[in-house]
Amino acid sequence: MASGKKRRDHLTKAKTAQEIRNVKRAVGITDRVFREMASPFGRSERDVAREIVMRGRGLGASLSFRPIVASGMNSGYVHHRPGRKIVREDEPVIFDIGFKVGGQCSDVTRMHIPQKKKFKRFYRDMMAIQKRCIAAARPGKSLKEINELHKKLMRSKGYRVRHSIGHGVGSRVHERVKGLLKPGEVITIEPGVYERKGGCRVEDMVLITRSKPKVLTKKIIFSPVP
Repeated sequence: MASGKKRRDHLTKAKTAQEIRNVKRAVGITDRVFREMASPFGRSERDVAREIVMRGRGLGASLSFRPIVASGMNSGYVHHRPGRKIVREDEPVIFDIGFKVGGQCSDVTRMHIPQKKKFKRFYRDMMAIQKRCIAAARPGKSLKEINELHKKLMRSKGYRVRHSIGHGVGSRVHERVKGLLKPGEVITIEPGVYERKGGCRVEDMVLITRSKPKVLTKKIIFSPVP
């Protein structure tokens, strides 16, 4: 989920083979940043965000958007600008990162979940909702239909719906999806829960194919270097 103002006037479109390769390159750089970043704990959100920017640019990418690092109560906001708050291991942390390669963007969110039942439940529920919504992302379905499923699943678990299930991704990180999904389009699926003491969001990029959806970001994990 990109931060800041969103431009709704840019329609997503099916990608060429080269554009898909560039999306995968952007995803690969995002993966490396998640894996190779230093431990965020004990550092400010702003410092961690600076490292994310530096690492991505060092790998030859530009930014899709300014990274979100939201820890503790700050993870209870849909969009948060990294500040002086110290990232702690006993609190939830949202990392929302995106890079651009060859004119194509990535947009991925991963979580640090503390050893607390409440946040473990948040994460488990968001993963389950995301799985159902990804399975529904097939040609002939609309993103609107998938969003209705998302809202139904969220409400069945007692959660307030704060944003749509996803958006198109292409030359811009936030693109509008019009009509029925088509093979070659890339969308995000990103359920999230946001409460006063903290929240949880999981976000993956999905390539629409003629058969089952392909999760391009499936292998990305949050595993910083200690």
